[in-house]
Amino acid sequence: MISVEPPHTRFDLHFQLLGFPVRIHPFFWLVGFLLGVGGGATQISLVIWMVALLVSILLHELGHALMIRRFGRPAYIVLHGLGGLAIEGHPRGAWGASWEAAGPIRRTPGQQILISAAGPAAQLLLAAALVAAIVLAGGTVELVFAQGIPLLVPRLAGELAGNRNLFELLFDLLQVNTLWPLVNLLPVLPLDGGQIALQLWVQHDPWSGVMRALWLSVVTGGAVAVAALMAQQLLIAILFASLAVSSYGALQQMGGRRPW
Repeated sequence: MISVEPPHTRFDLHFQLLGFPVRIHPFFWLVGFLLGVGGGATQISLVIWMVALLVSILLHELGHALMIRRFGRPAYIVLHGLGGLAIEGHPRGAWGASWEAAGPIRRTPGQQILISAAGPAAQLLLAAALVAAIVLAGGTVELVFAQGIPLLVPRLAGELAGNRNLFELLFDLLQVNTLWPLVNLLPVLPLDGGQIALQLWVQHDPWSGVMRALWLSVVTGGAVAVAALMAQQLLIAILFASLAVSSYGALQQMGGRRPW
């Protein structure tokens, strides 16, 4: 997971969404493809997975960008190999160009928290809307545990019951827009939950709030990594272990002492 904008390439895809410039780095497609292949997807299933992934990540970053605009700043969106970014400012151009920052701004911790929470909230709202639509169409949504991971499984009714492609699309959208935002809300930096925890700690104690947030990130990231390893979720274990190590490295640069 990265928190800085990846370099431009000649293979970037550019378009506008609700007035926000959007750039999709080619590694976004590569990582999405590898995740789909790793899950054993067939050709049509892989296409469905890529559509669900694109819609979900784009919606997440759009939530951030809309909240940034709500507080009076321009923003643009970049999707890359490990997720996405909503960045304040104006992109200057295409391949090889840099972006023009919007300049310094002072925000309240509450505003920063709303910006961080807007991305996961947008995804959870989409998941809730999908569940409501399935129920209104006569179907149900079941909670199933697979290797200890809770999954929402749509059960379509009537003529839709035999539509395998629709089932796969809804299944992928439900998982990406429930599991991913909930994981993203864990107090681990630089995830959105970590950013929210950081603002809460700094608001409570400006002097040592950053160190408290980093220690919380180390402990939570390490605990999730161990739990994921025990559940044989190697990718999740590696991700959270690397985030915990990154937070610990930041602590060492600050002196490493415990703030309590």
